[in-house]
Amino acid sequence: MYEAFHVKLDPKKTVFLIDGSSFLYRAYYGMRPLHTTKGEPVQAVYGFCRMMKRLIARFSPQYISLVWDSKGPTTRHEMFDEYKATRQPPPSDLFDQKAKIVEFADLIGLNQAKRSGYEADDIMYSLALDQQKKGFDAVYITSDKDMGQALTNSSFLYDYFKDQLLDKQALEEKMGFAVEKLPFYFSLLGDVSDNIPGVRGIGKKTAEELVLQFDSLDDLYARLDTIAKPRVKNALEVNKEKAFLSRDLFLLQYVDMGIGRRSLEFDPAQWIKARPLFRELEFKSLLEDAGITKEQREALVEEKIAAIKQHDFRRVATSAELAAVVQEIKEHGECAVDTEADGVRPLQAKMVGISLCMQADRAYYIPFAHETDEPQLSYQEVRAALKPVLEDPNIKKYLHHAKFDQLLFSTHGIALRGVMFDSLIAASLVTRDWQRIGLKHLAAFYFDEHMLTFDEMVKAKKLPNFSYVPLADATYYSANDAYQTFKLTKLFEKDLKKEGMDSLFYTIEMPVLQVIYEMEKRGIFVDREFLAQLDQTISKALGRIEEEIMAMLGPEHAAINLNSPRQIEQLLFYDLKLPPQKKRLKGSGYSTDQGVLAALAPMHPIPALLMKYRELFKLQTTYIQALPHYINPHDHRVHTTFSQTRVATGRLSSMDPNLQNVPASGVGIEIRAAFKPDPGKLFISADYSQIELRVLAFLSQDAALKQAFLNGRDIHRETAAHLFDVPFDVVTHEQRQIGKRINFSILYGLTPYGLSKDLNIPFKDAKIYIEKYFAQYPGVRAWMDQVIEQTEKNGYVTTYWGRRRYIPGIYEKNQVLYQEAKRVAINTVAQGTAAEIMKKGMIALHERFKKEDDGAQILLQIHDELLIAAPQEQREAVERVVKETLEGIVDWDVPLAVTIRHGADWKEVSK
Repeated sequence: MYEAFHVKLDPKKTVFLIDGSSFLYRAYYGMRPLHTTKGEPVQAVYGFCRMMKRLIARFSPQYISLVWDSKGPTTRHEMFDEYKATRQPPPSDLFDQKAKIVEFADLIGLNQAKRSGYEADDIMYSLALDQQKKGFDAVYITSDKDMGQALTNSSFLYDYFKDQLLDKQALEEKMGFAVEKLPFYFSLLGDVSDNIPGVRGIGKKTAEELVLQFDSLDDLYARLDTIAKPRVKNALEVNKEKAFLSRDLFLLQYVDMGIGRRSLEFDPAQWIKARPLFRELEFKSLLEDAGITKEQREALVEEKIAAIKQHDFRRVATSAELAAVVQEIKEHGECAVDTEADGVRPLQAKMVGISLCMQADRAYYIPFAHETDEPQLSYQEVRAALKPVLEDPNIKKYLHHAKFDQLLFSTHGIALRGVMFDSLIAASLVTRDWQRIGLKHLAAFYFDEHMLTFDEMVKAKKLPNFSYVPLADATYYSANDAYQTFKLTKLFEKDLKKEGMDSLFYTIEMPVLQVIYEMEKRGIFVDREFLAQLDQTISKALGRIEEEIMAMLGPEHAAINLNSPRQIEQLLFYDLKLPPQKKRLKGSGYSTDQGVLAALAPMHPIPALLMKYRELFKLQTTYIQALPHYINPHDHRVHTTFSQTRVATGRLSSMDPNLQNVPASGVGIEIRAAFKPDPGKLFISADYSQIELRVLAFLSQDAALKQAFLNGRDIHRETAAHLFDVPFDVVTHEQRQIGKRINFSILYGLTPYGLSKDLNIPFKDAKIYIEKYFAQYPGVRAWMDQVIEQTEKNGYVTTYWGRRRYIPGIYEKNQVLYQEAKRVAINTVAQGTAAEIMKKGMIALHERFKKEDDGAQILLQIHDELLIAAPQEQREAVERVVKETLEGIVDWDVPLAVTIRHGADWKEVSK
């Protein structure tokens, strides 16, 4: 470990110098895209503020400067025109965020320094030098290697992202030579990121040897004749000018900033002055941290309520009022519906109220199970009055997240029918990827109306659940839900039509919603006793592995925790002396991930045992011990939640619990044996074979790819035969696996670098494989180029049935972001179209099962596969219906193929 643990910094005598650009970029790339409800990108601002907060907590600094690079050319550009010329342009939304960061720094009284013609490194070095002369210590907060040369006995390097503080001694131990020699070292090695040339032909190892052999670059060239290796000597002779240029480019430059210590003073108490900015940018957690008082929080709620009172929101408290609401529903023939409950699991929660909206600016809340001792109607009376209209399929119902309400109604004796519009699903289609589609976010974005939140109604008041909310507040909250849903429905109806997605919405998304509702309501039986036995088996296996590992170690390791990455790092790299493979992504030290353990396995038996231990431990904690918590106590079944809105391509996802990730191979497949059909039934699995590749063949109309599927040939073997120039019949298993990986990777933006890493093959071989693939299937390349061309023209891609996805990165000048946008565009069309086929298949199959009335039911959807329960005596008939329906769902010139399996549990029907 190269950390300076002995260093004790006195905040009163230390100046902290922050590399602003380094923080800015790491904040930007270190977070998922984040936007305000108005669409302003803010992830860099949020990340930066969080980083500053953590930094203040870590060091309690009293003197800080946030140092920025200057715009335009620097003194180094005067030396070398091509300095930093290879750097990618910044993302297009970065600099507006930088302006907000500058504003944030100003608000909290953070000194900001920059100087025209100079870089942040030079300014940090200069400020540190000035303060060191006055007896202060300095800490450079940066991950930039340039700053290592500035370390002295009173200056230190802090890498925020590794939480690692280095002094001069620690860095020298890490580098293997004096920090004063860093410019010498990089004069030879160069720096790709800054386009500093160095000496062509000299790599890291040779540079280190030369730095240890000679005192300086001048000394090296003065004694050039003493270098024994002709190649090295020749490289130095040819590149002498570049070597000295590189040294000068790397050297830090002093500039008198004229900034005194008083200007660097910082008071952490000034943090609260950033509250207006945090409120503007909707940084709720930072706003809380900034010390918002209870009174201020309550004032914000009252402000919302005052705005809500402008609407006509009514609480239904009498039988006459209830009858009038029912009559209004009948007259309008449509209503937005929302429910309130005392929990988040609709099949286990108790419904406490219903809200309704039939016309603009008027909505109702009907409470019937609030625990507030206020007069309210009984649920029996409410159900008797509303059940006929809620179950009338001719009265249109509009909901936001309809499935939740339908499930809740189903457990309270109401089968909600006529569900015509789900504004959550519509929002997922018409909004951009960055937009949040919760009802409250949508109301703020489209109507600039700020709704009351659950936290404000329940958590802030420390109530057990929503049933304890007073009826007046509940009406403001709940009636608004129905009102906003009604407005969003009318808005999104137009937007869907304008963007050409109305057909997709009404013929695929809304119908499949009802199929999924039935699946979730039905659930799937999970054998709790089987899981308990499997838990014991896994525990014993873990114990045996632990004993085997301990037998190889001494008694000093008796207390080791095999689940502690830090302790495993110490064991592998310091006790067993195995070679470290890579650094941790976060924090200091070396990684012990599965890839590292696999690389170490041939060197010692313990890494392989650790891999097995981790696999079993993850299975135990993630599935075996977790699944019983999801078993509904009323019916002993697991009711997963399927979402149509969480994946941008339109694929369904599963959560609470995620059953799509239950392992289908290895030891983990045993978990699937706990999922069983009801008595007298069996499971049937229907798996679309290579559906995305078949979609690719159809969309690209590549002759060779189409012909392979038309002839029923093994597409992976077909691809491998061409890649390796061997006959189809003699392709080996290993060759087929490579063909398979390339086939499936092509839609995910396959690159030579990615393939070389994936297959552990040389870069040039990977490049040849990809070139051969496109030579074999030229139509695929042409189709991909066409998709990119259309995306650049329109700004979005469209699936076969019309799902539109905007790809803003297609206009980025930054090549990393642009290439990622191209990959997203291509994948969205193929994966999105495949997802639509699956949805159409589910809809058709659901209708067939209802028509045939043979007892068959869809239980789960796992990506390209459906799990179906059917009576044992109907197996063959159901299998015929399933295969016929799913394979015939499209009339394409590329056939769809469905693989059918049956068995007594989920394991038996798995691949």
